[in-house]
Amino acid sequence: MDFEQEISSALIKLAASVQVTGPICTASHRSYIVTGLADTDEQMTNLCLCLLGFIGGIFEVDLSIDSAIGTGAQASDNLIKILKKRLSIDQTLTARQKERNRDPLVQELISHTLVLIHQRKPLFPEWLADIQSCRPPHLSANDPGLDLIAVANEDGNPFPVIGEVKAYEKNPLGGFGTACVKFTQVRQGEYNDEIREAIKKSLDINSQFTKQQLADNVWITIGRFGALVGYDSNYRFDENKPSTQSEVIAQDTKRLFFISSPYNSMRVLFDTLVDYLVELANNLGQ
Repeated sequence: MDFEQEISSALIKLAASVQVTGPICTASHRSYIVTGLADTDEQMTNLCLCLLGFIGGIFEVDLSIDSAIGTGAQASDNLIKILKKRLSIDQTLTARQKERNRDPLVQELISHTLVLIHQRKPLFPEWLADIQSCRPPHLSANDPGLDLIAVANEDGNPFPVIGEVKAYEKNPLGGFGTACVKFTQVRQGEYNDEIREAIKKSLDINSQFTKQQLADNVWITIGRFGALVGYDSNYRFDENKPSTQSEVIAQDTKRLFFISSPYNSMRVLFDTLVDYLVELANNLGQ
């Protein structure tokens, strides 16, 4: 089985294992809780194949698969080089380096994987509806800008999707609030150029948004905002209660989504995922 086929198979298996609770409606936002993504060895293998797909740049803007990473030993060598550059697999990282650089990148790749799965099995219909396209994820935690920019469609009406990713180990609501600061900046026009350029690159853009809609910054008025936050499951919060943080309540409730992913230990999980990534990349050459 080649790399593309392995990833296609992994996506199908992940779609079968992932479970989503929600939407849970509160006065300030709507929530989803994601489980079944990395609870078993098989799930972690499937997840890491998808992460390698993003790292290797094989997902197109319409979320289809088209690999240019090579095959066999060539693909393995290319992926290992990228893993060294992006995740510093050849270095011993401090806890701070993991927290500031590695873990946020892994969480962003996981979040984009959820978008891929949603295209095949609707996980977040109120947020993503019929997802059409998505800008590729950052491959560095230090890259500026928004974490997720996509175009979706509901009942024939296109709308932009804006996502912000946080890998907060012990404070999911804090991560949600921080993401909402970015959403306020979007609504104030601070990211208009970045969003417009990303949407222009979406496929069939002329049949989705008019030039006037792009000029009017349509994402400000009809965009749907989602904060995707990973956290340690021993940190408890009541998903049925609205947030009281000013950053959250300043948003449009109907267009604000909190997608949380509880892990037994985010740090241990991400250490394990990196080991899986290296093993899978090496196995491609065998």
